[in-house]
Amino acid sequence: MARVAFVLFVVLLLGVAGRAQEELQNKDYSDQECGQRLAAKEGLVKGGYPTRPGDWPWHVALYQRGVNSDGFEYACGASIVHRYLVITAAHCVTYAASRRKLPTENLLLKMGRFNLSNEFEEHAEDYGVIEAVVHVGFQPTTFENDIAILRVEIPIIFSEFIRPVCLWKRDDGHVLPTSVHGQSGTVVGWGLTDENRTGAVLNQAQMPVVDSLTCLASDRTFFGRFLYAKAFCAGHRNGTGVCNGDSGGGMFFQFQNRWYLKGLVSFSNTIEASSVCNLKQYIGFTDASQYVDWLYENTPNSGIDDPILGHPNIRLINQGKCGRNEHVYEYGEERKPIFKQYPWMVALRHPFQDSNYVPCNGVLINRNYILTTTCVDLQDEISVTLGDYDTSQTKDCAMVDGSQQCISSVQIAAVGQIFRKDNLILARITIPAVIGRRDYVEAICLPVTPQQRTRLHNRYIMTGWKESGSDARILQRAILNTIDETNCRAELQASEYVSEELKRLDERTICARNLNNRSRSPQCNDYQPGSAIQTIDKKSNRYLLYGLQTGISYCSVPERYIAISKYLQWILDNIRG
Repeated sequence: MARVAFVLFVVLLLGVAGRAQEELQNKDYSDQECGQRLAAKEGLVKGGYPTRPGDWPWHVALYQRGVNSDGFEYACGASIVHRYLVITAAHCVTYAASRRKLPTENLLLKMGRFNLSNEFEEHAEDYGVIEAVVHVGFQPTTFENDIAILRVEIPIIFSEFIRPVCLWKRDDGHVLPTSVHGQSGTVVGWGLTDENRTGAVLNQAQMPVVDSLTCLASDRTFFGRFLYAKAFCAGHRNGTGVCNGDSGGGMFFQFQNRWYLKGLVSFSNTIEASSVCNLKQYIGFTDASQYVDWLYENTPNSGIDDPILGHPNIRLINQGKCGRNEHVYEYGEERKPIFKQYPWMVALRHPFQDSNYVPCNGVLINRNYILTTTCVDLQDEISVTLGDYDTSQTKDCAMVDGSQQCISSVQIAAVGQIFRKDNLILARITIPAVIGRRDYVEAICLPVTPQQRTRLHNRYIMTGWKESGSDARILQRAILNTIDETNCRAELQASEYVSEELKRLDERTICARNLNNRSRSPQCNDYQPGSAIQTIDKKSNRYLLYGLQTGISYCSVPERYIAISKYLQWILDNIRG
């Protein structure tokens, strides 16, 4: 097990009654879902490690953005307690020896993780942090009140590998002890191994809780400073426990098949002349029985009442690796290969049509749904091709970074159900997309936060198949400049080729310039309807879908796109699991 040195900061979340309990349930702290392991136990523990994937589905890896880079590095543990909230140590989200909070964009929560060295774990999900609440009484020099609440941007999707732990104590019929002296709790983490490196896989250890007098007698100089009135100690003093990198992670106790959060890793003594934890000493815990009311009273509400972020179906979109960008944010879009870069693009056609021709583009938004526009006969049978690049080839291959890469056959599904609002089509496919099993089939993210929904962009990345030309069979990309509504309307009004209906513009339409390419025949880049315009969100480094092309202007007037952000409520109202 990862060796322990950072003390478990005890969050004794004791019982609450009356108003606080009502607030608890109203804020979606679910007794029905908390503290239960659901992942199937198959085979032996791999590599002799004492945990399996899914053993601790509430344990979270908290990453911080590096000081000298844009990349994220593992920093601490945390625990899921709510669809929007995780609990961790305050010193995990503040600057060293300071009460000043780290910017939320420098924090990233990785859930469902077991092996941190494997960035493609099937059940893993990443969540950005939108708000951090640090206890007002946190003292960085003594680790008093070392607790913080982190609120994620979108609701956490619970699964067998991602679930909340129960708070201590809950009104669920179980009488939990007020004292756990002499009892052993379980701590988990990826803290330092014997080689003083972060462990790859999640480990666990049993740690007995000891009384304060025993703890003080073991090292009065150290614990006399840190073992304040609310604190107590735990540990074997035999070299087993949690260590650097386990801060913020939980200590758990099991009662009647449910696991309850008892403490958070906070501080410990260190080996002389080093900053490495000393596992020959006890770990200090803070008696946080008073923190129950603090937790409920300080539960962040910002965004939960938002009609999009608070929608019950929000968890069905922006899942997993949606919109993944394999390059750093600053890397120019034109320099990226198109091959496998936009795995959410889909081709729609009728089964009787030429398979080399793409009359209609669309995008995948989760395993079951695509978005497109009215570019196929909705009364006829519709076929959807996922993971394609060159429609003329059975097996797609391309040169990427000097070497040839190939992908196997595409996935084909039929459209089973259609929803329409204006010219936007939400279609459910009959066979779930193979997201996670093929790296060339993935969903795109949607702009769900208020900032993402309202932000105006000067340029968009457009992807899709074209109507004609020698490059029409291969997925294409273009960088488009937007045109403001006033100038777009003026150009449309001046054109004799645009119908009166199409000349009407409102906030549901995005206009962009599609330029001629003189080296091409035809010169106009005639992208087919349903082509997607997207941008990369700097904070998450993921592609967000902002629009779908409604027709083909043939470069005579600005191209028009359906503004997806204006239809999010409708999409969420109609999507199903």
